[in-house]
Amino acid sequence: MRRQRTRTLLLPLLAALALPAAANAQESTMRGTWTINRAASDDVNRAIETAVSRMSFITRPIARGRLRRTNPVYSRVVVNYTPQQVSTVFDARHAIESPANGQPVKWTREDGEKFDLSTEWQQGRLVQTFRAEDGSRTNTYVVSPDGHTLTMHVVLRSPKLPQPLEYKMVFNKAS
Repeated sequence: MRRQRTRTLLLPLLAALALPAAANAQESTMRGTWTINRAASDDVNRAIETAVSRMSFITRPIARGRLRRTNPVYSRVVVNYTPQQVSTVFDARHAIESPANGQPVKWTREDGEKFDLSTEWQQGRLVQTFRAEDGSRTNTYVVSPDGHTLTMHVVLRSPKLPQPLEYKMVFNKAS
């Protein structure tokens, strides 16, 4: 009976200790350069059409154009981080840098639009959130268990959209 009680107490404790170790292992495999896998990625234009499909014929082309400009299909992403800071670089664009603890910082995109940017680790996933006056975008990065694939799940919300824009981009490990 005592042995069974010890086992009952020990198993949940071991499982709880293993979760952070698994999350840290996934985080460590996220660092590096990743290249797009178009076949495994969603069709961003189709996702945009779905998001704007219920809009009026007057506002739909405006929303479609803006969403296409701000949601390009990137060929490459570089992820780097320290315990204090996370950096992501898409293609030849400027690095997106922010504290790794979720503390929001002011960030300005190349086109001049300003955002509150926060980045944090959540159970081995890297969650990057951009907030503006007219909505938000969340990029959630997940590495496959074998460490060869990085999936970026994108969710863009705005009160101007009848439904969120959602899609995924899949990248293969380059280095």
